[in-house]
Amino acid sequence: MQIAILIAPNFDEPTSYTFNWSRELVSLLQEKGYNVIDIGNKEVSRSEVEYYLNLFPNVLCIHYNHGNEDCWYGSFTEKIVDLDNVQLLSHREVYCLNCLSAKKLGVEAYKLGAIAYWGYVETFTFTTDAIEEFKEFANSGIKFRLEGHSWEESLQMSKNLAKQLSEKLIKEGKFIASIVLEQDANALRCYTEKNPPQETKCLLRKIALKLFGFKFGWKISRKIAISLLLFGIGLGLFIHDRILEWGVLGSRIHGLDIGFIFTCVAYIILTFDFVKWLKKL
Repeated sequence: MQIAILIAPNFDEPTSYTFNWSRELVSLLQEKGYNVIDIGNKEVSRSEVEYYLNLFPNVLCIHYNHGNEDCWYGSFTEKIVDLDNVQLLSHREVYCLNCLSAKKLGVEAYKLGAIAYWGYVETFTFTTDAIEEFKEFANSGIKFRLEGHSWEESLQMSKNLAKQLSEKLIKEGKFIASIVLEQDANALRCYTEKNPPQETKCLLRKIALKLFGFKFGWKISRKIAISLLLFGIGLGLFIHDRILEWGVLGSRIHGLDIGFIFTCVAYIILTFDFVKWLKKL
């Protein structure tokens, strides 16, 4: 039997809605043969979440609650998943209905090997005059996935559904709800191997994405990027100074030059093999 971990705390008015929405997922998952580890309807602790994530590695994980760019919340103050334990999301399909977590946490989860990370890069908002429409949209991705669609297909289908629901709300005169639903759909992301993150403010990451593409550029750590940059700067400085010395002392090659050439060749070979290894991931 397949296992799914559903984390749906309930401790304020917004989470009372999202908890109720999550009840539909319990039924859907059970119908598909999942044993649902249902953690919620209360404040949830970090230790409790870590216990179940460690106990059941590589299984589907769902979070319905408050979030931020770098975390999921289990209560008003307690972060149950953040950048310090995000590795617990590795090799999982992850489905979130929370604010902002796809902005940083989802990217880190993807870099650490999450199969899929479904979430939002902006605040998820809803209006109480269109609860059923927001619920339908919020739950749609996992529904489509359970029907057998790929995550990439599910993402597009959810965005198409949002358009349909938005048009329906306009016809009903619920203009604010329509606008809010469109904003939620625009903020929705799903990071997979075929659909990696494409947004970053980091200059080094932008260079890596430009050089290696989105699939491999995200897998290069900051340490690797910095080491490549420093090596390039060091190589440039050496060549610059060596050319100046040749102009003064002549063009005779010294042992230092040969040693440096060997170092460069070794570094190029190592970098080439590193890129080949990345492509196998």
